[in-house]
Amino acid sequence: MPDIRLIAYDLDGTLLTENKTITARTKRILKKASEAGIELVVTTGRALSGVPDAVKQIPGCNYVITSNGAGIYKKIRELDQTDEKNDSAESYTIPNDAYTMITEHLMDNEKARAMLKELGKLEVMPDPFVDGRCYMRADRAYLVEKMAVYDAMKQYIRDSRTIVEDMDEFLKDKEIQKVTVNFADDGKGNRIDADKVFEIAKKYPEFVAVEGGIRNIEFSASKATKGYALTELLELLDIDASQAIAFGDSENDISMLQTVGTGVAMANSLKITKEAADAITLSNEEDGVADYLEKILV
Repeated sequence: MPDIRLIAYDLDGTLLTENKTITARTKRILKKASEAGIELVVTTGRALSGVPDAVKQIPGCNYVITSNGAGIYKKIRELDQTDEKNDSAESYTIPNDAYTMITEHLMDNEKARAMLKELGKLEVMPDPFVDGRCYMRADRAYLVEKMAVYDAMKQYIRDSRTIVEDMDEFLKDKEIQKVTVNFADDGKGNRIDADKVFEIAKKYPEFVAVEGGIRNIEFSASKATKGYALTELLELLDIDASQAIAFGDSENDISMLQTVGTGVAMANSLKITKEAADAITLSNEEDGVADYLEKILV
């Protein structure tokens, strides 16, 4: 067995199936890793409140990197364990106060609000992440149904968003972790107003813009990357990067895959993600994370 002390994994397109479930097989191997003393770390573009209960309840999963690295959280109390046969990942009942913030890298409020005003003129869904939660303008909620994604993803977006009437007023005194821009589809496989979003992005070079697994665009502060956050956590836990392994599928996972000793891309990954990885495993629909770990955790 190689010297592994930490396993980090993205959620959508990686640990979770397209139906947003975590299989019993995947939970079993992660439990085995935890029992061997290996730290388990969620690294997701989601807000803390959007991490499914079934993922948070995996034994040994004590740290969560959220919003592409904008926030690192630590579990501060034990959570009820789910039945191992229950592979559902669609419940979001565990409160954020079960975790404490370790570190946070925020967007400049004034500039983020200015960008959101520009994005708000387009036919897109620019959703800010604040304090572990995600918010959506009331007049953009109808666009969710027009997204070219699985129904399970549409439902996740509906479940994880709090609707706000006046977004700029709401955000005036808020600390913004990330802005995710989701797109409606024009019926021909094209993202409506995507080119205009990229033009707006050029006006805000202080923000990192990466593509997520559902072809969205995610904006965050320059230090808010999965790789930077994972480096911070490794230092906190006194674990060398060579002793860590990470799994991902999207552009926002590349910095993480390049940070650790072994970066593993899923078979369903973007081409640029595969090129940045040290190894490639099966797809998220084929238990790619579990398949890779089962071969090395012997």
